[in-house]
Amino acid sequence: MSFYETFDKHMNSIMQKNMEEFESTIHPDSITLILGNGRMIQDRKEFIRFHKEWFADDDWSIDFKVVKSIVSSDLASVLLKIHYDDLDENANSYHFDYYLQLLFENVDGNWLLLLDQNTNIS
Repeated sequence: MSFYETFDKHMNSIMQKNMEEFESTIHPDSITLILGNGRMIQDRKEFIRFHKEWFADDDWSIDFKVVKSIVSSDLASVLLKIHYDDLDENANSYHFDYYLQLLFENVDGNWLLLLDQNTNIS
């Protein structure tokens, strides 16, 4: 599968909240998640648990725009601008925008996510 096919699969799995497809794009040995508040997760099980909880919430949706991508034979980086819509605990809608940096590694022909870094836009 090409990098861009894997990238599409990864982003579609997020937007469709499909945990099985999402997990198939994650590196089995090395994953780092940095949230917009600075919290860092470097354990795959915790990374998966975090996303399962997020995917279980039916209220949110995202749209994205690719800002920049760089692809080599071993690594690929994509910078996205994300538009996030959700409901708060009182069912009031809110939204915000943030940057999402994704880094993938080519492991024996399979592109796998190494880094997911979120940066709030003020």
